[in-house]
Amino acid sequence: MNMMTVIFLATLFYVQTPEVKENLYSWQIQFSSYEQCEQFFDVYGDKLLNGVVNHGKMVYGQDLGVEYLACAEVKIDPTQQRPQIVGQKVVYEKQ
Repeated sequence: MNMMTVIFLATLFYVQTPEVKENLYSWQIQFSSYEQCEQFFDVYGDKLLNGVVNHGKMVYGQDLGVEYLACAEVKIDPTQQRPQIVGQKVVYEKQ
């Protein structure tokens, strides 16, 4: 069974090799709309960005930066490892 939801999608880059990217999906935090996701980011954005960087460092073992963070509408199919991204609204982008 496929399900639609809104999650955070983060694209990270390696500090030493910025052209190499990794995508992280926030399966633990799901929203029913873009608006709810954006409101959550407005309140907790700084903590969320720090948490993404720390999690990325633990998973990949290197220093990473956040290229962008988006509220992404996705279709979740339990037979697939990654969600199908239907649309997204960027809430943070590296300057």
